[in-house]
Amino acid sequence: MHQSLLSRLVGQLRSLGRRLCVERGGNVIIIVAGAMIPMTFAVGFGIDYARAMKLQSQMGAAADAAAVAAVTAMSMQDNSTAGQTKAQTAAINMFTGQVANLKGVMFNKTNDLIVTISTTGALNNGRRVMVQWRAQSTNIFAGLLGAPSLPISGTVSSQAIKAPYINFYLVMDTSPSMLLPTTSTGLSSIRTATSTTSLTSGCDFACHEQNPHSDAVYIRDSSQRDIYLSANYYTSGQPGFQTYYLVNASTNKVYNSAGTLLSGYTYSNGTVSYTSARTTTSVPGYFADGYWLTHNYGSVVSGSSSIEVRIDAERVAAQQLIPYAANQASANGVTYNLQMYAFNWSHPGSTNNPVTALTSTMADVGTLSASSVPDLYASQDYWANNGCPTSSNCINDAATEFNNMFTTMNNIMPTPGDGTTSSSPQEVMFLITDGMSDEVVNGSRWNRELNLTDLAKCTTIKSRGIRIAVLYTQYLPDALTGDSWSQSNVAPYLGNVAPALQACASSGSDGTALFYQVTTDQNISDALVTLFALTVQQAHLIQ
Repeated sequence: MHQSLLSRLVGQLRSLGRRLCVERGGNVIIIVAGAMIPMTFAVGFGIDYARAMKLQSQMGAAADAAAVAAVTAMSMQDNSTAGQTKAQTAAINMFTGQVANLKGVMFNKTNDLIVTISTTGALNNGRRVMVQWRAQSTNIFAGLLGAPSLPISGTVSSQAIKAPYINFYLVMDTSPSMLLPTTSTGLSSIRTATSTTSLTSGCDFACHEQNPHSDAVYIRDSSQRDIYLSANYYTSGQPGFQTYYLVNASTNKVYNSAGTLLSGYTYSNGTVSYTSARTTTSVPGYFADGYWLTHNYGSVVSGSSSIEVRIDAERVAAQQLIPYAANQASANGVTYNLQMYAFNWSHPGSTNNPVTALTSTMADVGTLSASSVPDLYASQDYWANNGCPTSSNCINDAATEFNNMFTTMNNIMPTPGDGTTSSSPQEVMFLITDGMSDEVVNGSRWNRELNLTDLAKCTTIKSRGIRIAVLYTQYLPDALTGDSWSQSNVAPYLGNVAPALQACASSGSDGTALFYQVTTDQNISDALVTLFALTVQQAHLIQ
């Protein structure tokens, strides 16, 4: 960059050296003293050059800041001529403010700074900024040789796209496999609590079923008494809400939840009865299941807290996403709308599909709060027993219908706009899932990763211009401990789950999939916020 100046200075040093060499009249001391002169100038020139390079780095950093100042999210909302003029002024002010206090530099913003702004993109919603600058670094030593300064200069560019208005469809997996604990401690605890001689490894799943004993799942307190829930245990406002009993199956005695023996109550053949005035009345109810255990673990193991399962974590993640999304929308000067859905299996009825709208409308995230996210745990189906939602409707546990979910969501989501206005928003489908399909496809049960038919539905959605972002709550082999059917039919294919979900997800601006994986003991809320940030991120330096 400074070759001509460097050559000039070196030439002057050589000339001085030649004059000293031809002088014969002086003594050795004079010759040595004379030799010190070019050496001193050489060292001095090195100091001048180092100062110039430091100034160039500092002014280059100022140019970076100026380029970014012209593409802030708020600035990008106005890409008109007037808006670009404001952005140009912001860049100039940023640069001059950064370099104002630098010492030993000659710089005139009128002649030495050029900020060029142009629109990009077919919709003119992009902006490219080029900052070109030059200056002179004042020399201390080299000035004595006729070089009072060193020229420095640089160019930096940035570009951005106007932050788009976006409608987000948050689709949360609420199938039975999402009833796994979120931590390794939780997995171990629920496994130990459900371990019996007939189910030695226990059950990792917090399955919600009315007849858990048929699956050898027994939930007992520390005194090994079975926990029997009132038929209205989960029905707020009804007699027996939150009421449960303790049953000693070997003595047929019944106790209240505090452990006090109840007079007149007996237990026989799976039924609790109450006798009064020689009249015996059965007490309708169900034995506690893994679902109850995780939320009431302290009743089984004194001093312990409840065990979080994945659908609990999903709810918390959605609750924490709302304020983050609202802040991002405000910072970007746009509106982000959100509607929440859950999916599992196709319930019989008018819709006959696996998708449930958790919120009735698409709403501005700025108007939502944590209470806007319903309790996913409480909305779980109370299955009759394993594989059968009701005694007359058995679905062989095929309760994670990706294929039908993708079809339903594709019909729900409108054709996206370009995102330039609130009336023409882009569309993004956020999917939180463990990625393990269990559905009937083309007449056959499929209980593995997303299949080709599922992925074709993903492609159909993406081809409409709708982006798909996937948060994968990793399905681990440890969750299948002791389940021989799952070990044979599910475990061998767990390694295929993540690649299939990545194939379903859209590609980000850098070509990588809008996909994030969170495993046991990791925070689902943090992961969802990170994925959201990756999805909406736009501005970047390009040079």
